[in-house]
Amino acid sequence: MNGASRALLVYGYEPSGHSAAALAIEKAGRKAGFSFSRIEIASDHHPVAGLAVARGYHGLLSAAPQVWRALYRGAWARSLLRAVRGAYLSFGGARRLREGVRRSGAQVVVCPQAAVAAVLSEARVRGELDIPVVAVLTDFGAHPFWADPAADLILAPNAAAVDALAVFGVPRERLRATGIPISPAFADLPSQDEARRSLALPPAAPVALLSGGGKGLGGFDRAATALLAASPRAHLLVLCGANDRLRISLSGCREAGGRLRVFGPQPSEFVAVMMAAADVHIGKPGGLSAAECLAAGLPMVLTRPLPGQEEANARHLLALGAALDGGLPEHAARKAARLLQDPEALARMRLAASAAGRSGSADDAVSAIAALAFDRPRSFLLQ
Repeated sequence: MNGASRALLVYGYEPSGHSAAALAIEKAGRKAGFSFSRIEIASDHHPVAGLAVARGYHGLLSAAPQVWRALYRGAWARSLLRAVRGAYLSFGGARRLREGVRRSGAQVVVCPQAAVAAVLSEARVRGELDIPVVAVLTDFGAHPFWADPAADLILAPNAAAVDALAVFGVPRERLRATGIPISPAFADLPSQDEARRSLALPPAAPVALLSGGGKGLGGFDRAATALLAASPRAHLLVLCGANDRLRISLSGCREAGGRLRVFGPQPSEFVAVMMAAADVHIGKPGGLSAAECLAAGLPMVLTRPLPGQEEANARHLLALGAALDGGLPEHAARKAARLLQDPEALARMRLAASAAGRSGSADDAVSAIAALAFDRPRSFLLQ
């Protein structure tokens, strides 16, 4: 690569796992000589509709998760999305895409979100986009949406996802198993002792990390209370994200006794230190947080997964032996408290997580993107 190598990152909205994966690729790519620009569809192209879609998605997950499960699993959903995608491109979407790509000066478009990747790939098939598209999976399950149509290159979390995408009809030469892209900070983690010193945590006390309440889906204040009550020596770090209601609720937690620390949004480098310091993670099996825990060798107790992609992530983590099924947040917290009293089980889970972790996934993604966009002719792959 050279200093002129330019990539465009396109995703739906932030904060999200998709935008976090994009940022991880950007950080790794800048070290390798990439120049980056970004398009956040929700704010840059469709601020009103994008905000409505994001709110509607989170509202649906909270109020009627079974409806999302039906949408996610139903074969009919592919036909519906295909029609919506075609209508979008036919009524101005293609022009917006071309203009955004032209302004960026990019030589490759990288997209870590299935619906957006499908729109870009469809535009590519129609001849409305003249540079290669790279789709990046941010969950461990490989859904057919990623193959409809397939991008020039698809970066999958593991070999099993590659096999699944091949079954869906994606040519294997378009597939690479590079892992879910996470911050390069996870490739250079401090030791647990170093991490605890930097966070002013006791070196010998049990430490739990609770995260996943940022979307306001509920129960995480009860989980914190349950963990502190069930494990009187444990210290608890809580990542609330932008959920101010949760942060305020936890500030009144009487069981804390100085053992509770609550954090708002944090950079990935600080999250990596928190994971290095912890003995167990309690939270939802989002793709990015799961990949980070695996890279940190951090055992997980999973709260009830959301339908669709989180259910696939949970199955993967449980099969690895790196996680336990905790159920509701407060039940998961009590299970984590029992796990903190079982050093042999913790050690087994830590080994299982470490064996599956891919701390260099963002670097591997950048290498695959470079091989496609800068080291070979751009016209290969598309029929």
